[in-house]
Amino acid sequence: MPKRTTHTYSSEDAAPDGPDSDLFVYYCKHCGSHLLITDTQLQKMHKRKTDKAYVLDKNKHLARLNISEGGKVLLKRGEGKVEKQYRMNCVGCELFVFYRSEQDLDSASLIYVVDGALSTVAAETNPQDAPVPPCISQIDGGLVQVAIEVEDRAQRSAITRVNADDVRVTVAAPAARGEANNELLEFMGKVLGLRLSQMTLQRGWNNKSKLLVVEDLSARQVYEKLLEAVQP
Repeated sequence: MPKRTTHTYSSEDAAPDGPDSDLFVYYCKHCGSHLLITDTQLQKMHKRKTDKAYVLDKNKHLARLNISEGGKVLLKRGEGKVEKQYRMNCVGCELFVFYRSEQDLDSASLIYVVDGALSTVAAETNPQDAPVPPCISQIDGGLVQVAIEVEDRAQRSAITRVNADDVRVTVAAPAARGEANNELLEFMGKVLGLRLSQMTLQRGWNNKSKLLVVEDLSARQVYEKLLEAVQP
């Protein structure tokens, strides 16, 4: 997994036209962290046809970003094409919010803003007031699925982080012979206040990325219980 370090970047060549120029501040829609200052409105930027991302041209507009690096991702597009993305995440919740096509941010002329990731209004400081992250979703039948990334052979069972991509859980048991899966289900049952019969490990029996499906709770209830249990 790529190392994530917080940086603040700015375009020195693209400054507002005069002292009266408007500056627009954008925040993470999930946690409310300040992420972008620019001199143009998001709605006025061009949008990509492939993923509806907004295109911020650093040669034309101010772009001050407060982000953590999220690493390189390769995506398959139509007609066998492969797109390279260098992703940038929110410094608060690590939600994927921006990407670029060049590795070096200073030389990247275009910054792509993920559709729906930013807001002009800062969220409440209480994380319980933030929207439920994508890793926890309501599905058919009143069930909730939770994307989990497990680290086995840890000192204790704990939830170490809840971000946009997954819920990070450590377990003391080794992955061999399903011991880590059993400990994970027992631990999640305690955290969520559920019986083993109310939870199903739908995917990931043999790897660290797992998909847990739970009954009798809403996505919001699952999110709040997980937040309460986080021990970094």
